[in-house]
Amino acid sequence: MLSIYQKGIVEEICKSYCEGIQVNGKIILKGMVQWIEERINKYCSSEKEAVKELKSKLTTVKVKEILETQPDKLIDIWNEFKIYENLKKDDDDSNTILENIFHYETFRSYRSTIINGYWLAQELGVDCCPYCNRNYTMSHKHNYDLIKKENKYVFPSFDHFYPKETYPLLALSFYNLIPCCNACNSDYKGARDPNDINKSDYKILHPYTDFKNDHFSFDFIPEEYEDLVGKNKKIDLKINYKNNFIRSDLEKSIKFFGILENYSNHRDMIQDIMDKKITFSDRYLSIIQSTYGLDFQTTYKMLFEVHYDDEKLFKLPFSKLKKDVYDKLEEIRKKSTRLI
Repeated sequence: MLSIYQKGIVEEICKSYCEGIQVNGKIILKGMVQWIEERINKYCSSEKEAVKELKSKLTTVKVKEILETQPDKLIDIWNEFKIYENLKKDDDDSNTILENIFHYETFRSYRSTIINGYWLAQELGVDCCPYCNRNYTMSHKHNYDLIKKENKYVFPSFDHFYPKETYPLLALSFYNLIPCCNACNSDYKGARDPNDINKSDYKILHPYTDFKNDHFSFDFIPEEYEDLVGKNKKIDLKINYKNNFIRSDLEKSIKFFGILENYSNHRDMIQDIMDKKITFSDRYLSIIQSTYGLDFQTTYKMLFEVHYDDEKLFKLPFSKLKKDVYDKLEEIRKKSTRLI
């Protein structure tokens, strides 16, 4: 479970998401505020008093607030509109008005003149699932019809932290859209509601929470020399928690997404990390750095194929696990003259 909050960067992306993008005074991409206002006019045209009341409350200021409200205030916004959750324009409509206005499926369809799901995924650059840090969530454009020159825009699932089925008003709120892998979105999270007071186990950490990614660390048992050099692969993972303030929610998050169970299936990879760390000593790494003028971060990425910086752990799979195993081995090396 990793934080994807990037101070300053996230706020700028959220601003563009809401307001759109202009170049030299010309609108290049229409923002979500304008797009949603158009849908309000379309779906709130009924003469029903309740519909007219809803439309009067969905002002430009309120729409922007719905879209950009911080994670801890999203439920407050929903509570203002909860009385309209079952309101329909016509009795035979399949969707409610709120579902039609904040329509996630349309948001996922690519339109070159409007902010959309592909744009958001590209801008965020969260290339690995923040829930599990195991699977890629990268985006790309695929030329699947060269004759018609049609493109397919491939991008990850967005988990609705607060499920859109329960909170349709929040279906397009910036901080309610978490880029993640299909396994975490469908198999683990699904429509489970972290706000459900009857399900305390659902109270997981929000990925946009501004916490450090060293809030916990992977550890392994045992620490015998034979295990570390590959003679014995009986390696068990455990987790050490360092942040008592968020420990309860963190423990629930780790359990919720089955992190230990899933990661324990990757013992061979853990052994590979150990082998590399032991084989390529600090002296060897120092020689590479001095010979080619590289810093530690670059050398580490070359060797372990992931980032070491906490701020970049969500860029590549297993970055957190590999860093923690590396740091643990370094700690053991410093304590023992047998591992050099």
